[in-house]
Amino acid sequence: MPFSLATLFSLIKRENKQDEQVNQGPEDILHGMLETEELNSIYPFVWKENKNYIESGGNFIKVLAVVAYPKEQKGNWLSDLKRLKGNISFVQYLEPSNSEGMISYYNDSIKNKDAELLKTRDPATRIRLQSELESAKYQLNQVLSNRSTFMYLYTYIFIQAASLEDLKTLEDNVQRILTKLRMKALNPHYATPMAFWSALPLGDNQLKDYTYQMCNSEAASSFFPFDDSEICYLSPTAQVEGINKTTNSLVAIDYLDTQRTLNQNMVVIGTSGVGKSTFMVQKILRCYAMGIKIYIIDPENEYSHIVKILGGEVVHLSSNSSTKINPLEIFSTEITDTEEFNDDSEFIRDLVKQKVQRLKAFFKVLKADLSQVESSILDKTLINLYNRFSINEESNFTSLMAKDFPILEDFYDDLGTLKTNDLERYEKIQDFYFILESYVHGSNSLFNGHTNVNINNSLFSFNLKSLQNEVDVQAACYFNIFGFLWDEVTKTKEELVYLFIDEFHFLSKNPDSMRFFYQAYKRFRKYNAGAIAGTQQIIDVLDTEDNLGAAMIENSHTKIFFGLDNKGVEDVVKKINLSFSDEEISLLRAKRQGEALIVYGSQRAFIRVELTQEELRLWNKKRYLEKYGLDPDEIPDYEGRNEMTPIEKEEVRNFVL
Repeated sequence: MPFSLATLFSLIKRENKQDEQVNQGPEDILHGMLETEELNSIYPFVWKENKNYIESGGNFIKVLAVVAYPKEQKGNWLSDLKRLKGNISFVQYLEPSNSEGMISYYNDSIKNKDAELLKTRDPATRIRLQSELESAKYQLNQVLSNRSTFMYLYTYIFIQAASLEDLKTLEDNVQRILTKLRMKALNPHYATPMAFWSALPLGDNQLKDYTYQMCNSEAASSFFPFDDSEICYLSPTAQVEGINKTTNSLVAIDYLDTQRTLNQNMVVIGTSGVGKSTFMVQKILRCYAMGIKIYIIDPENEYSHIVKILGGEVVHLSSNSSTKINPLEIFSTEITDTEEFNDDSEFIRDLVKQKVQRLKAFFKVLKADLSQVESSILDKTLINLYNRFSINEESNFTSLMAKDFPILEDFYDDLGTLKTNDLERYEKIQDFYFILESYVHGSNSLFNGHTNVNINNSLFSFNLKSLQNEVDVQAACYFNIFGFLWDEVTKTKEELVYLFIDEFHFLSKNPDSMRFFYQAYKRFRKYNAGAIAGTQQIIDVLDTEDNLGAAMIENSHTKIFFGLDNKGVEDVVKKINLSFSDEEISLLRAKRQGEALIVYGSQRAFIRVELTQEELRLWNKKRYLEKYGLDPDEIPDYEGRNEMTPIEKEEVRNFVL
C-alpha cells in the first residue's frame, strides 16, 4: 500500500522515538535530501485517520477486531467469509499461554462445579453446570494427554473499498457471515490506527487486551481461515478420486508423495446404495491402469466381474472348495512386532511363535468363548506339532514347500492324542476339539489341506459370497485370507501393492483378529503398500474392543465418508477424533448417491464420484446405455476422438520453439 512522505516520516519517528542518541529528526534529514513539493505534486496522496475508518488515497479501510468465537471447533468453517466478494484479508496472532496455570484453573473449576452440583436441585442450573463440567474435563484431558496446549489467539479482519458506501456494504456482509458463524467482531472506535497497524504484516499487535481469546491448540487450528476445499496435486503418479463439488475441479492425490501423504491407507465408509462400491471399482480400475498390483478380499462378490474383464484371477471359496489356504503354513520370513497379541506382553522373536499367536486368534474366531486355559493348551500343542514337522527358528523357510507344513487335520489328531496321554488337558479342550472336527472331517473342510493358491497375476480376488450364510466360517476365512495376503505383501518392498479389503467389519467380530488386522494395517507403509478398507457396518467397527476400529480409521491418512444413518453419524462424530461442520453432517445424513466427504490429512472436500465413459461401460452396461445411448459391447473410438484436427496439425508443424 503506498504512503505519503508524511506517513513515511511518522513511521520512521515511531521506530526512532525511543532512541535518545538521535540529535536530528528523520523528517529533517529527509527534507534535506528530497524535494517534497515536487514529489507530492507528482504523487498526490491523502491519509486521514477517522474514528471508524481510514482514508488512504482513493481507498477506505476498516479493521474489525474479533472479540468472540464459536465454542465448538469446525474444519474449513471460515470458507464462506473467505469467498465473500470484496477486498478482505485476515491477520492472526498466536502466542503460548501458561499451561500449568490453566491446568490448575480447570482442576479447581471441576472441583467447584462438582460441589455446586451437589448443592442444587434446579434442573436448568444442573444442566448448565453439567455442560460446563464436561467442557472443563475435556479441556483438562486434552492438555494432560499432551494432545494440545493452551494459546492466546488474536484475529483482525482487514476490509477495503473504493468508497464509504462500498465499505459499509462490505462490512454489513462480513458481519452477516460472522453472525451466522457465531463470531463477534467490533470496530475499535478511537483505536482505528492501532487496529490498522496490528493488521499489517509487521508483527505489531497493539490491541492484545482488546482481542485476546484463550483456547487450546486443537481449537486454535480450526480458526485459521484457510480454505481446504481444493485437494488437487496433479503429477504423473497422482490418482483422481472424484470431482470437487464446491469448485468443480479434480480431486487428485499423489500418494507416493511422502511429504504430503503419511501412508497410503484409506477407509471407505458408507451405507448400502450410496456409491461405496462404485468408488471402490473406480479405484481398482485406475490403480490397475497405473500398473499397481492389486489383491482383493470380496465378501459380497461385487468385484469378480470387473476383475475378469481386466484379465485378473478370481478364486471362489466355499465350505467344500478345492482351493485351500493352509492356516498353519508360514508364508513369509518377515518378523513383525506382534507383542500386543501376547498375554504376557512378551516380544515374539521367531516366526513359529509369531504364527502360533496368529493361529490362536484364528481359533478364537472359530470358538468365540475360547478360554485362557484352552488357549494355553492349544499353544503348547501347536509348538509340539511344528517341532514334530521339524519346523522351528532354525528352519530355512525359503526352501520349505507347502507340503512340508502340517495341516489342520494334523493338529486335530494331536489334540485327539491328549485323550490317551493327558486326559485332564483333553477335557479342558474337548469342546474346541469337537468344533474343530467339523472343519476337518465335517462339511466345513475349507481350511483343511495344503495351500494350492498361486498368486501369479497382478490382479487377484478372493470371492467369499458362498459363505455369506455361514457367518463364523466367513469371518474365519476372511481372517485367514488377510493373513495370507499380508504375508504376500511383506515379501517385497520393491513393488507397489494395494490390498482392497471390503466389509472389513468381519475382522472386528473377534478382538484378536482385529488386533492383528490393526497392527498389520499400521505397517503397510513400511512395505510400499496401501490398504483400502471399506465397510457399511461402521457401528460394528467402532464398537470393537480397545477402540481398535476407531484407531484404524484414525490411522488412515485418507478417509472417504459416504452417507450414513443417524446412528452411524453420531458414532463417527463421538468415537473418531474428527469434528464435522453442520454442512458435513448434513451431507452424511442426506445419503446422496455418489457424493462423499474426503478427508486427506487435514484437508477436506466434498466430492462426486463420476466414472469415465469407459469405466461405466465396463462396470454397468445398463447405466452406460441409459447415459450414452451406445452399445456397451462395442468399444468407442477413443483415439479417434482425441486425434488432432488438420488445423491443429498445421499449427504443430509451424510451431517454433
